[in-house]
Amino acid sequence: MKTLSITFSILTACIALTASAFASQSYNDVLVVINSNSAVSEQIGSYFATQRNIPTTNIIRIAVPVTEEITDAEFQDLRSKLETIIVARGLQNTVNYIVTTKGMPLKINRGNLYLNASVESELMLILGRFQSYIGGYSRIFSPYFGVHGDFSHAVYDIYLVTRLDGYTVSDVYGLIDRAATIPSSIPASAAFVMDQDTSWDSQAGYLNTNMTNAKTQLQAKNLNVTLDKTSLYLTHQTNVIGYVSWGSNDRYASLVTDHAKQYNTYLPGAIAETYVSNGARSLSAPIVYGQSVIADMIAEGVTGVKGYVYEPYSSAMADVSILFPMYADGYSLAESFFSASPFLSWMDVVIGDPKYRVVNTRIGSSASSSDSTSVSHPLPVELTTFRANVVGTSVSLAWATATETNNYGFDVERRYTNGLWKKIGFVAGNGSSNQAHTYSYSDNMPMAGTVVYRLKQVDRNGAFEYSKELNAAVSRTGQEASKLLGNYPNPFNPQTMIKFQLFQAGTVSVKIFNALGQEVATLVNGEMQQGEYEVPFNGANLASGMYLTELRAGGVVSVHKILLTK
Repeated sequence: MKTLSITFSILTACIALTASAFASQSYNDVLVVINSNSAVSEQIGSYFATQRNIPTTNIIRIAVPVTEEITDAEFQDLRSKLETIIVARGLQNTVNYIVTTKGMPLKINRGNLYLNASVESELMLILGRFQSYIGGYSRIFSPYFGVHGDFSHAVYDIYLVTRLDGYTVSDVYGLIDRAATIPSSIPASAAFVMDQDTSWDSQAGYLNTNMTNAKTQLQAKNLNVTLDKTSLYLTHQTNVIGYVSWGSNDRYASLVTDHAKQYNTYLPGAIAETYVSNGARSLSAPIVYGQSVIADMIAEGVTGVKGYVYEPYSSAMADVSILFPMYADGYSLAESFFSASPFLSWMDVVIGDPKYRVVNTRIGSSASSSDSTSVSHPLPVELTTFRANVVGTSVSLAWATATETNNYGFDVERRYTNGLWKKIGFVAGNGSSNQAHTYSYSDNMPMAGTVVYRLKQVDRNGAFEYSKELNAAVSRTGQEASKLLGNYPNPFNPQTMIKFQLFQAGTVSVKIFNALGQEVATLVNGEMQQGEYEVPFNGANLASGMYLTELRAGGVVSVHKILLTK
């Protein structure tokens, strides 16, 4: 009897604590979507709804495929069923958050890397002014990006959509349970762990810079930060409340661990991001490794994590200098991740309870967006100089700003005479600053002739403007050969972009061969003009392994190895 009494007392205390934690946090604006074809989806969706006291009218069951990957037609059926019920129940203007579950489709394969997307990222746009972009080419900027303020569907006309997923139902229950109590403050022992790989600085150095900027902001809040700038890949960290690294893209991870697993000890409420192209390609066991996966981090004990179902490119990664400080200021898991994430209708998926907060009070608000309801009036980015200098066979671009507000960065764009504009690089901005800053970019192999450059300055809220155009006259002392420029991503699964450069017009062929020298695909076969090109290659029907890309143009043959990992 004594044991029973103690057990009952502990259970009563836990129930009281949970009730207290959510007494001031209503989930009446949260919609839960359950796949009626999946017992797992029913288990998880019902458990979450019960734990968070979500109204029955906010629980929607639809019959959709149980596979993680679906076609566009299957997604449109899912979308239609969901929208019909939302409108019929009058929820479109009362819901702010949508939660999907394991057992629901995860990603949409439309047969083209730039048309593919996660289910969750597309659902963010339904029933609003951005819905026409669903299924469109490439991505759009989020109106909530860079906003340090409360989210609402009424203001931003999107929904924040998160997912409850992991290897097992038990893993997902753990995810939900770790978000059951909102503490009054971040534990004194908690640490934000950020693991740089500076060998990436020449390609995507702004991601490392974001870590450095996040450290400065977090330390100003008297929070513990571990920022590693060495070649060591950090593992077995303790009391982690926030984590970011290059995951399996860290060039040193394989020296200390398997599949870039961190083996960290995470505190309840911990959130994470990794700079990995397709870490959310699947959340089901057994996983087929290539790149590291976020499902391992969920199994280790994170409460929220962001991943990507297909190649998103580095510019889509969450900006941790927004993510971690905002989360520490008491904004919800969904608000923090989506304020830090620039794109919608793209590859992103956020795992976790959208309304969980690591502290029960919010600190400060400086809401801003491209929406006319924004309460802030930021100064523009003031570009003072923009110059182009030809140095040998390269063009060196340099520019400077006098002031900056919410400056995400600069897309560097180039075109040839009578050609189309093409983005050739990105240079991260300095956010908001009253100090002068200088920037540079080197275009190492432009074609001979007149080359035109411009800058596309992008704000954190998605707004942008173009600089003036600059001309550069590039001459050559000899005739360069057309060549392959590689592919991205590499390794890939199952899609990649093959890039090549043609220094003269003529007949061009681009083919893929297997290791036995057998042709498996023809990507290009015909007449093409001088210029730079990229074409998609889908290896979904091929086995994992090494393949060869062959370019034939102007009597020249260029070969490049590519690696398909499934």
